Amino acid sequence: MDRKKWFCFLGLTLFALIGCSSADDLGERPLSRQQSATIESLNNEILRLNQELDGMASLREDLQTVKPKVEKMLAAQILRGDVRVVLEPRGLVVTVLNHALFDPDETQFTSSGEETLGKIASVLASDISRNRVTLEGHTDNQPIEDAGGVTNWEYSIGRATAVLHFFLDSKELSPERFGVAGYAEYRPVDSNATEEGRDRNRRVEIVIAPGRGSDASDRS
Repeated sequence: MDRKKWFCFLGLTLFALIGCSSADDLGERPLSRQQSATIESLNNEILRLNQELDGMASLREDLQTVKPKVEKMLAAQILRGDVRVVLEPRGLVVTVLNHALFDPDETQFTSSGEETLGKIASVLASDISRNRVTLEGHTDNQPIEDAGGVTNWEYSIGRATAVLHFFLDSKELSPERFGVAGYAEYRPVDSNATEEGRDRNRRVEIVIAPGRGSDASDRS
């Protein structure tokens, strides 16, 4: 059960109990000890969830503040269509197309790709230095030629892992903050029927979550 459904469930349960208590009052029958304890427990849980939601809203505001800075730093890449920066419910998502990061069919970064990742790393190291980050690799639906058994699954996670090593090895960000995922061709953002669509599907998404890790401080 997600947080919203759980919150509604608690509210309805509390409302039902209060309704029962009103009926009991009319019949001059006091609440039982168990009913009183349940109502108190539900009130405390609702208070806790409200505080948690307030905290999440504050963390999302932090990402909203950072978003214009990231957009300004990557303005040239955004203008070319190589980078997209969007605030989603899961966090701040910086999408970088593969051709803007890697040499063709390689996991070796281009000089411009390293420059782009360096700018993103500077934000991760300063403005949001404790936020969790997931690096997601995506491909188009075309099989890799002469891949020796390597599928789009391995290819997508290999691209994401290459970005991970850049952040850890070159920029010395804390490894505790990061997770890596590869989704192959199964989460496209455009049609694979055209080369332009396939190009947009080949990407790495850097997902900066609103939540913070307890030990996710930078080593530098």
